[in-house]
Amino acid sequence: MLQELYVENFALIEKLQVNFQDGFNVLTGETGAGKSLIIDAVGILIGGRPSQDMVRTGAKRAFIQGSFQEPFHPDTISFLEEAGFEIEDGVLVLSREIKNNGKHTCRVNYRVVPVSLFREIGRKMINIHGQHEHVALLEEENQRLLLDSFGGDEVLHLREEVKNSYFIMQELRSKLDGMLKNTQESERKKDLLHYQINEIENAALRLGEEEELRGEKKVLQNAEKLMLDCRSAYEKLYGSREQGAVDLVGEAERLLNPLGEIDQSMGPIAQRLNEVYYLLEDVVRDIAGYQDSIVSNPMRLEQVERRLLEIKKLQKKYGETVEEILQFAENAKRELEDLEHTSEKTEELEKELKREEERYHILSKRLTAARKKTGEKLSGAVTGELHQLQMPSAKFLVRMKPAEAGPQGVDSIQFLISPNVGEDIKPVARIASGGEMSRIMLGIKVVLARLDRIPTLIFDEIDSGLGGRVVYAVGEKLSLIGEYTQIICVTHSPVVASFANRHLFISKKTMGERTITDIIRLNEKGVLLELGRMLAGDNASEITLAQASELLETGQKRKKPF
Repeated sequence: MLQELYVENFALIEKLQVNFQDGFNVLTGETGAGKSLIIDAVGILIGGRPSQDMVRTGAKRAFIQGSFQEPFHPDTISFLEEAGFEIEDGVLVLSREIKNNGKHTCRVNYRVVPVSLFREIGRKMINIHGQHEHVALLEEENQRLLLDSFGGDEVLHLREEVKNSYFIMQELRSKLDGMLKNTQESERKKDLLHYQINEIENAALRLGEEEELRGEKKVLQNAEKLMLDCRSAYEKLYGSREQGAVDLVGEAERLLNPLGEIDQSMGPIAQRLNEVYYLLEDVVRDIAGYQDSIVSNPMRLEQVERRLLEIKKLQKKYGETVEEILQFAENAKRELEDLEHTSEKTEELEKELKREEERYHILSKRLTAARKKTGEKLSGAVTGELHQLQMPSAKFLVRMKPAEAGPQGVDSIQFLISPNVGEDIKPVARIASGGEMSRIMLGIKVVLARLDRIPTLIFDEIDSGLGGRVVYAVGEKLSLIGEYTQIICVTHSPVVASFANRHLFISKKTMGERTITDIIRLNEKGVLLELGRMLAGDNASEITLAQASELLETGQKRKKPF
């Protein structure tokens, strides 16, 4: 709860320190005394937007600090611990400094923090309901949240599961969309790779084939020359009309051979010449064999040229050599395999999305059933509270309709009411007056008080426009909520004020040439005088004070345990 509020140089407030207690605290004072300034200061303390106009004229800065006393909700403690804060001695301190140049600083336990974190912590500490705050009650999302809160941990847990499942679906859809957007391009790429691989494989290239073909082409192109020159060489070596080289060498060898018997030094020479003779015979036979193998084959030459042209076309597409072409084919096969796996991944992602959609459907169905059950209970509970708030014929109903799937499920929630007998039940936003709306909101707050995780509720003139027995019922309900959470209420109603546990009086004074706002806690006598002023203004008489005393006694007696 908010234990202490300190405000310095904030608008008309020069310095102000006020202590609150648990239960029902009420703030009263004349119109214009500065009650709204207190609420504004608290609003800044929980993350509201500051302005340099808030700094008191002549001051360099405004300063607001709030000390919050345990107990805190376990979820709030967990959040603070995750943010790196410990609650020392059961106290959490929030403070905010606003400079006259518009800059501001937020601190939690005297440590500077970003405004986003400051706001999130602040709104876990205090919830402010102003005269027009009931507008939030008209928003469907807030109505759904109130319903789920009334359902307790079971509904809130289901709600969280549905939200998580929804965002998992969104993530899977996003991934799948990204893959499907590339499907056409991927299919075109796969077709191209298939064509390229088939073209290269159908060519049945071999390493070194191009060199072999070029050599064969050269031979085929020069077949006639090879045949003529081989024949001529054969004739010169083996002879035709006259002796050839082989015969001449043979004759020379026969002449030299006997000389070895005369001179031994001639023996080796004759031997070498003998070797030359047989070598020449081998050469002649090889020439004859080669000559016989040479065939002028124009058809084969055409085949070789076509094959070389085919290789050249492939080289223009896939690489300068047969080796590079074959390597291109291997790379294409690997890329094609990757693309095939991408298709498999897409199929698996589609299956995963389908599984999550089924899970979301099941969870949403369970949430819908839980909300329906909770809606019936909330309808009865709020209707009962409205009857006690002097709306005896009112009927409150929570209507559920199917809605487009979203993070909060598939339900559209709408609060309906029939304020009086004979009136059709219609949306709260369309039928409720300001006074009725205040009572509806208060009735819901009474019902939710035990579940509310926020330790301090501030009501700013929630009784505005109400009178008669209704204000007694409002005062009673505020005191009832105060049994479970701290209530701070700004009011002009002496009836509502008579129910308070602590009465704080706000006044405006002129000191010198400056106007300041001050606040004091009233004792029993002070409370009587203030109630008298609220009843009759500055003309309070003994009779008025007697009425105030009776009013106070009645208010305190009418307090009931929750």
